[in-house]
Amino acid sequence: MKIDVKIHALRTEGSRLADASVCLDDCFIIRGVKIIEGSKTIFVSMPSRKVNEEYHDVCYPCTKEFRQEF
Repeated sequence: MKIDVKIHALRTEGSRLADASVCLDDCFIIRGVKIIEGSKTIFVSMPSRKVNEEYHDVCYPCTKEFRQEF
């Protein structure tokens, strides 16, 4: 699978390091991906929406293997 990432904004303050878009196999784009620095590691936060005071991912990897590749 071809994965292209475009970084839109690098940040110098706070735990949010960057905003990005990801294109999968030149046919599916995910906008609103966030790169976050957690207490132990850096991780990818998928786009989400707020429903009844809780946030739910709009799209996400379905398998552990693809989550690691992503």
